[in-house]
Amino acid sequence: MKIDINTELRDFTYITSVYKCIANYNLKGHQIGRKIGDMLEILTMGAVCQNPQLVERLSTEEKLEGYTTAGHKVEFGFFNKDQNGRHLFGAIECKCVGVEETTSGKNGRHIRKITANESFEIEFSGRWQPAPVTFQLKVKEIIALNTVEVEIFANSTPEVRRTFLFNVGENIKVVIDEENHCLVTTAHGNMLEEIPTIIRTCKTIRLQSIVNETSVFALFDCLTGPQTIEKAKQASLVAMDLRKKVDGYWGKEEVPAGQKRMTFVHVICEFSHWEEKSRNVIKTCIDHNVIVPDAVIIKAFELFEEHFGAQMLDKISKKEFERNQNVRQAINDILTYYENRVFYDIDIKKYVKFSYSNHSLVVIPVV
Repeated sequence: MKIDINTELRDFTYITSVYKCIANYNLKGHQIGRKIGDMLEILTMGAVCQNPQLVERLSTEEKLEGYTTAGHKVEFGFFNKDQNGRHLFGAIECKCVGVEETTSGKNGRHIRKITANESFEIEFSGRWQPAPVTFQLKVKEIIALNTVEVEIFANSTPEVRRTFLFNVGENIKVVIDEENHCLVTTAHGNMLEEIPTIIRTCKTIRLQSIVNETSVFALFDCLTGPQTIEKAKQASLVAMDLRKKVDGYWGKEEVPAGQKRMTFVHVICEFSHWEEKSRNVIKTCIDHNVIVPDAVIIKAFELFEEHFGAQMLDKISKKEFERNQNVRQAINDILTYYENRVFYDIDIKKYVKFSYSNHSLVVIPVV
């Protein structure tokens, strides 16, 4: 199966389908979020391990010294060896930036306290929207100490009206998609099915507590992009520092033809979270920036859940990949399913694979 990457690429940032996928697991954000990065790493490791020449020169999690003498810990480093020692010729670093949930308003202004038959409004007014959209949430009845019946609807779209029971600790999402449609998820629902389109803007509503017949809700904004510029600068600095140490030049365009010895590859997932300025930084400074489509990450999580059940998160790690044949097989199954078209080079605009040629790490198109 080959994914048409154009179905995921946009000229604006948006919340990925990977976010919808992990929301279905109802796990703590940092716990499952960290595993997205780990999944990206073992997919990359699986691709590296398809080339025996790279494997025999591979070092994982080693601190690589750059021209500045700073040590840079990258996921995968590659060394040639001779009588004079080890010589770095390539590195692959993986980066993943998820959705950041932040309170919708400072100093407690994200809290809404309402009783039965009262309501509050949530406004969406992005510059890209033809007109602002307002959702309204009404508490119809307090059922018990930890349950309320609520109704939520969008003023601009009368047909978007839902009534459901809301328990303390649960949350729902209110969404505007790229076509300016209004959508609402259910607590513990399947977000991939409930929101099949591209999420342009998203807010989370959480029922915090019910105190003295008063329902306490908290509102959160789901943001993309705030961390990408720092990640871009970090990865670019590492690439430039290693290039200067090995090849004697800071810029990738400065290395004379035929003299290049150092190749730096930057592997990214949830690429739609990367804003334009961050993309420009990595394109300028890094040899190859390759993205793993959202659909591949989602497929990987689904396959690991199918194979490992409740233990799936424990299996998503480089250590498990190295020592557990079942984990390696699962990763190989994913690469095979997509016919090794898993890594898309944003400059070449083709799916690529990692190889070893002329004592160098090379990125070549998948035929």
